[in-house]
This record gives sequence, structure tokens and C-alpha cells, in this order.
Amino acid sequence: MKRDRFYKTSPHSYVGNNVSFYAIDGHDYVTDIDKAHIYTREEAQAEIDRGWLRHCNNQELFLSADHVDEVAVWHVDTQYVKYTYPSTKDPMNEYVAYKNGMWDGNNLAFASLLSPSFDYSQAIILTEDDLRDLDLNGWTVIPKFHTDEIARRTFQKQNINRRKMITAAGLTGIKKITEK
Repeated sequence: MKRDRFYKTSPHSYVGNNVSFYAIDGHDYVTDIDKAHIYTREEAQAEIDRGWLRHCNNQELFLSADHVDEVAVWHVDTQYVKYTYPSTKDPMNEYVAYKNGMWDGNNLAFASLLSPSFDYSQAIILTEDDLRDLDLNGWTVIPKFHTDEIARRTFQKQNINRRKMITAAGLTGIKKITEK
């Protein structure tokens, strides 16, 4: 089914497994989907037809925003963490913990049910009582209110499905560039 909303990937590189997209109005590039520029199908097809797609480290692509949004994952960038426990307390007594030294790009790996997860929505929510009962050696604890403020929706490169997100979404003429 044809789609009418597209994100344009940046050809410069990935950030960890996150795809970077052109920011709103084409200024700079972002991994936060909510700050990515949305192109119409007509705008995207016009750029393809003019041969304006670039290739630096990666091929520039237009991907269906609907499909990208369906598989988006919540991540927290270590650069934006300003508050940690115990110096900052959460008013709702909710905390999350991330594994020290474990990153995907700048994304933090949170304590989840079975193993550390980069998907913030999988993070186990802890209370101060829980924290007192745990061995937190190798973990940093953050008040959940803070991670909720800085969490962002991202899209991972392994989820690019060219047939579904480009061709079936109504765009034609993007040739796959193969590495030599």
C-alpha cells in the first residue's frame, strides 16, 4: 500500500545501530525520530528522480515513516543523563539502572527481566527499597522521571526493509549500492 510520509536517512553514518535521519527542515541529522523531517511521497520521489540521493558512508534512502514508527525503540543517550541516584531522588520513588560500560552508540543498556536491554521500555522499574536489597556494583541508577524526559524514539539499521519501506510504500528508482 502506498504511503505518504517518509523519513530521509543521512548518508554519513549510523550511531551504534541507530539510523540517523535528516532533522526537521533538513538542518543537521538526528537519531530521534520525533525530530526528523517528514517528506511527502511527492517530495521524496522528486529527489529520487533528480538523482539527488547521496552516498558517503551509507546510501541515502527514503523510508516509509509509518513503517519506521511501527518498529521504533525507546533509547536513552548517555550524553543527556544529568541526574543519578542517590544525589537525585525520584518524587514517585521509581528508578532504573543501566550497566556501566555497555553502550550501543550512546545508548544505555538498562536492567531488564533477563539481561541488559538497550530498549528503555524494557527497563525494570525499581524502588528505593529494591535498590537497598540489590548489589548495584557495575550499575548506575537514574531517577525514572529523568530518563522519561530524555528518552527518544529511534530506528535500528537491521530493521530496514527496502521492499516494504520503499518499493511497496510507493517510491521507485532507488538502486541498491553494493560495496566493492
